[in-house]
Amino acid sequence: MSWKVKFFISFAKKIKPGWRAIFLFYFLFIPVRLIAPRKKVAQKNIELVFPEKTYKEKKGMLDASYRSMIWTGIEMLAWQRDPSLVDKWVVEIEGREHMDQAFALGKGVIVVSTHCGNWEHAAAWLGRNCKGVGVVRHSDDPFQKELIDTLRHNGGLRTLGKDEPMTRAVGILRRNELIGLAADQHGGGDGVIVPFFGQMTSTFQGAAVFAWVSGAPILPFQCIRLEPFRFKLVIAPPIKWEKGRDREATFRSLTAKVNQELEKMIRRAPGQYLWQHKRFKEFFSR
Repeated sequence: MSWKVKFFISFAKKIKPGWRAIFLFYFLFIPVRLIAPRKKVAQKNIELVFPEKTYKEKKGMLDASYRSMIWTGIEMLAWQRDPSLVDKWVVEIEGREHMDQAFALGKGVIVVSTHCGNWEHAAAWLGRNCKGVGVVRHSDDPFQKELIDTLRHNGGLRTLGKDEPMTRAVGILRRNELIGLAADQHGGGDGVIVPFFGQMTSTFQGAAVFAWVSGAPILPFQCIRLEPFRFKLVIAPPIKWEKGRDREATFRSLTAKVNQELEKMIRRAPGQYLWQHKRFKEFFSR
């Protein structure tokens, strides 16, 4: 571990719920709110998804998104001193039976989620309680990669890079373990064009591909922040689909169903969604 990462982890272990966390929140929130990174991107995303909202409602949603983003980072730092806090801060679990029933099938479990609520806490909980492996895109910056990997590992999450062979993920499922996918980002040239909040946009089809190959059920999963350091987990029933003869058509149909579940998650807590990424890239070039 590099000295920079050691220093950062040492600092993180001093953060606790209470005045220290609140001080750090405002220390970060004031400049972030003034600079408002990717504000125009977030505003356009919100307008595309919620055109019926008033200006005041959209502004409040954007402000809440910045707050949620900062709390997500602080909460992740705060459980570095005691990883068991990942479990203790979860005060309610809705639909745990769906997870138990999915594992009982013996084919592994595919979890799909969004960057809504505290997605890092959600991933850490899965790693600690369900032998979860998160499929992630590693940072190109060596320091950032080492730091984020260390923070996640300390919480109990194993990770698998998106650029690693698909056979590794399939092997995890065949051991009746879980892979977690944040399926809400733009799919780029590798994605399939399907509706998301009524907009035709590229979407990663990884969940559909893994389900086709392994037969593992796909469960929508969400970690909603009730207040800082208190969370509710929502585990929805498995997505229903049929394995048709046309593989590509099945991928497209199932990916569209995944998007419908992601929409539900975002509507539950729109102020906790990360609106700052270009989810609808097709519309930003217009």
